[in-house]
Amino acid sequence: MTPPAAGENPRFREAADLLDGGIPEGAYAAAVLLVARGDEVLFERSAGYARAASLFDIASLTKPLTAALFFVLSQEGHLSPDGIAAEVLPFTSPDARSREIRFTHLLSHTSGLPAWLPLYEKLAAAETAEGRQLSGTAEGHDRILAEVLSLPLSHDPGSDWEYSDLGYMLLGRAIEVAGFRSLDRLLAEVVTGPLGMRETRYLPLSAISECETGQVIPTGWSEVRQREKAGEADDENAAAMGGVAGHAGLFSTARDLFQFAREIVRARRGEGRVLSRPSAVRMTTRVARPPGCPRTPGFDTPTRPNPSPKGDSPGKTPCSQAGEHAPADAVGHLGYTGCSMWIDPARETSVILLTNRVVFGSDNRKLSALRPLIHDAVWKTAG
Repeated sequence: MTPPAAGENPRFREAADLLDGGIPEGAYAAAVLLVARGDEVLFERSAGYARAASLFDIASLTKPLTAALFFVLSQEGHLSPDGIAAEVLPFTSPDARSREIRFTHLLSHTSGLPAWLPLYEKLAAAETAEGRQLSGTAEGHDRILAEVLSLPLSHDPGSDWEYSDLGYMLLGRAIEVAGFRSLDRLLAEVVTGPLGMRETRYLPLSAISECETGQVIPTGWSEVRQREKAGEADDENAAAMGGVAGHAGLFSTARDLFQFAREIVRARRGEGRVLSRPSAVRMTTRVARPPGCPRTPGFDTPTRPNPSPKGDSPGKTPCSQAGEHAPADAVGHLGYTGCSMWIDPARETSVILLTNRVVFGSDNRKLSALRPLIHDAVWKTAG
């Protein structure tokens, strides 16, 4: 049994043991768990080859930050959650219903867009046909977005929900159009910079020195790229888009994500640095339509998910990844690489779990059984 680290709260011993146990079980090779209430970190522990300051590919945890950026721009009058997406984005879909999509539909996964498509494969085919590189270029980025804008919908906007990477790809582009700057620049200037999230960024290898690369946690082998991934987006669509996208691509630390969770809590009290109280409340409140939808404009909530084609992502397992003891009004999100963040707004408690479960292959599902146990151990202790 690993002894508690200096300064660790012994009340979280069960959570610590579960976190440590994930290493020999093969659930992940590196992990960091952080628990906070209000402005205070109650517990922080790393396992495997991770350290507290390790930089993880947070995959779909990018989405809540994209949503926050959207709401900040809406506060400035650049966009509106209830605005028609087609007034900003050039939809070419033959499906007329695509012109009825509102930004709130994209934010809450109720637009009718497909969950996921291997758009990087179409880009690779174009590279072969044209004899030039497209993946990772600005043109490749635009071609992928053009493909999404041409797709038919599976249902009327607002009539059903399906977790969709594609909707957040479009949100990223809409933010760029409205903000007149690239997504990575806007996020740094408007959200992560003001919140003091100094380590959170796209394309981290472009911002750190060679001696700092050990801070970056690898996510394993890419069959598509034929190399190990460390410091480049694990998500193949995000990588093909140049590593900067609204649905995935961000890297962060547990401490930085705590700053983001704290902003959500503070903003709900009207004390946010970048988010207004109405924005934070809307971001953390389930949408009214369709009835029973577990989504908010930016987050998931603890409930029984529906099947999803994307492995260890929101919607795959029959029990909530937030744990059986998760507060009913909690909000959170998962990331395909093995990361998660849950916030209990009423008690101002946040739980951040960062892992690299995909380092053992994308079909590694061991975290799906372990993560709810870790969360339950935290909820029972933190109250």
